[in-house]
Amino acid sequence: MLLNKKNLMYKQLVEKLYDKCQKIQAENERCVMRVNGIKKIVRRRNLDVEILKRRLDKHGDDWRSVPMVVPHPKGKTEQKRRGPKPKNKQAADGTGAPGSEPGSNPPVSRKPRKQKAKPPPTTFNTIVPPPHPQPQLGT
Repeated sequence: MLLNKKNLMYKQLVEKLYDKCQKIQAENERCVMRVNGIKKIVRRRNLDVEILKRRLDKHGDDWRSVPMVVPHPKGKTEQKRRGPKPKNKQAADGTGAPGSEPGSNPPVSRKPRKQKAKPPPTTFNTIVPPPHPQPQLGT
């Protein structure tokens, strides 16, 4: 009986691993397709640029001597930077902290943030479903 439980648990774990491997394989295939599509777009763009350069040269356009100017993004004077926000210089040196000037409101104390509780570690306790009831004959 103990051997059957071990075999059943082993079989269930193997099936879970197989399902995970299939999901990872499908995701990898999607990524490869996306990369290949992007490579195709880049090749097409480079080809279009080469054709445009040859055509401009053929027409005698003096496009190589014109300085390149990068336009600003629409409606934006500065690109957004990624990363943490810069800290306030006044708050860092302690001279301009809120509530330090006379006549200002005192700083408001904030409640501490609640910490998320870590879930208990998962164990591999498998639940074996009860056997199906046998149909009774002759009743």
